[in-house]
Amino acid sequence: MIALWKAEYQKTRRRYLMLFVLGMSAVVMAWALSGKINEDGIRKGWYMLLYQMPVTNTLMLPVMAMLLSFRLGDLEHKNGMLKQLCCVVDKGKLFDAKLLYGLGLMFAGIALQWCAVIADGFFRHHFGGVFLWKEYLLLLLFTIAPAAAIYVLQHTLAMCFTKPAAPYVVGIVGEFAGVMSLFLPYRWFSQTIPWGYFGALMIVGMEYDKETRISTYFYREINWRGFAAIVTITIVIYATGRIAFCKKEE
Repeated sequence: MIALWKAEYQKTRRRYLMLFVLGMSAVVMAWALSGKINEDGIRKGWYMLLYQMPVTNTLMLPVMAMLLSFRLGDLEHKNGMLKQLCCVVDKGKLFDAKLLYGLGLMFAGIALQWCAVIADGFFRHHFGGVFLWKEYLLLLLFTIAPAAAIYVLQHTLAMCFTKPAAPYVVGIVGEFAGVMSLFLPYRWFSQTIPWGYFGALMIVGMEYDKETRISTYFYREINWRGFAAIVTITIVIYATGRIAFCKKEE
């Protein structure tokens, strides 16, 4: 497996995938952290970001997963390289190696965003109150879980389909449904698709008063059932995708 990871690194050296991840993370941070924050926002900043980041992640992380998985899968589909590789490497090991390599890049981007959010609160905006370590660790966990499920699904599609139409259609439709689930009153809907779990696992909600223009943040019950569900979904997608890829005729 280590040899396959090294091979993936060698194949992607000139495709600048890590630079792509850094660029996407920079866009997320510029979007999430830009703008002027008033005094009320400074006081409630740690809670504000706990609410804001899952919304931002619903918009941006699925795009990163879709494009990253396609670029990794496209390497093998070009010029029939996948057919040649499958003659010397077990298809299941190849599927796993590329999946772990892509997930590593995804998780690097997520970790970078998480650190940037915390650094912004401490050193740029100087948010008031005590830093919420427990809540921010949960934010990281509840970001990784749905991001992993989405990436495994996109990876499976990218490896099983030669043309990019299927991964792109599924990714775009899924992201649209995930964004819609954030604003629908039916919480169960967000737990029917992987893209909706960024919102389903939110630990902070918000109410906005139009007259006073004051936002009130409140804790939501931690959705451990939802977390267990998205982990189960990830395992099912992985097992199904791996079997489908291994049985795929080249």
